[in-house]
Amino acid sequence: MSRDSQETNDRFRESLRLPYSLVGDPEERIVRAYDVRWPILGMVQRVTYVVGRNRKVRLAFHSELDMDAHSARACRALAEQAPSA
Repeated sequence: MSRDSQETNDRFRESLRLPYSLVGDPEERIVRAYDVRWPILGMVQRVTYVVGRNRKVRLAFHSELDMDAHSARACRALAEQAPSA
């Protein structure tokens, strides 16, 4: 999710051939709902959420600097909720 338009997110997803959708939030409805704005700066924080099938947040990971940790933590959370083979 980003504050960019849905069209911008769609083009970005297509350019990287991502197998999942990205969500645009130019009106910042999601930003407000998840309260991820830096209070004084007005900028949006970098937070990764993993939401379970039951629609409950299973992971909320915040880091402005460690981009690799976002994907590592999300992958770990997804693996933990995956059914056993």
